[in-house]
Amino acid sequence: MAQTFSNNSSSENYSSKFQSFHHQAENQQLKFKSSNNENYNNQFSLDEFTDAISKSHDTAVGPDDVHYQMLKHLCNDALLTLLNILNNIWALEKFPASWCTFTVILVPELGKDTSDPSYYCPIALTSCICKVMERMINSHLVWYLEQNKLISLMQCGFRKQHSTTNHLVRLEFFVSFFL
Repeated sequence: MAQTFSNNSSSENYSSKFQSFHHQAENQQLKFKSSNNENYNNQFSLDEFTDAISKSHDTAVGPDDVHYQMLKHLCNDALLTLLNILNNIWALEKFPASWCTFTVILVPELGKDTSDPSYYCPIALTSCICKVMERMINSHLVWYLEQNKLISLMQCGFRKQHSTTNHLVRLEFFVSFFL
């Protein structure tokens, strides 16, 4: 199964046109100057932390066996201690090695041949604490992008109060306008 998944995700499956673009894009030097004082680099607040925990769904746990329910029922002192640890991780840019490991569960596709590894969907279970931190980081970055109008107004998917339905409404408007 591992060989099948490795082959499926190999860059050798990309078209030659995409491989050429990919190679060119990766060889470009990034021009990023930062003092790391941007708002998105600020430490996380208790409100951000509790909001990220509350938005978590009770999914399966990762290798650390920490459940979202455990995080949701922490007392205030424990929340502050864990937030302090996460802010230290963020400031020092030293992510725990355990956050780089995950448990893979293979789920067979319904009605497919279970003896064929290509009909399995791998699900990676990672640390719930890591996912809470990812949610807070994402919140910082989205806030920054929205505040500085760095996201195109045409971008609707994966934005609050926007959806791909917005594009369908625009399309319907343009079609009816030009007919």
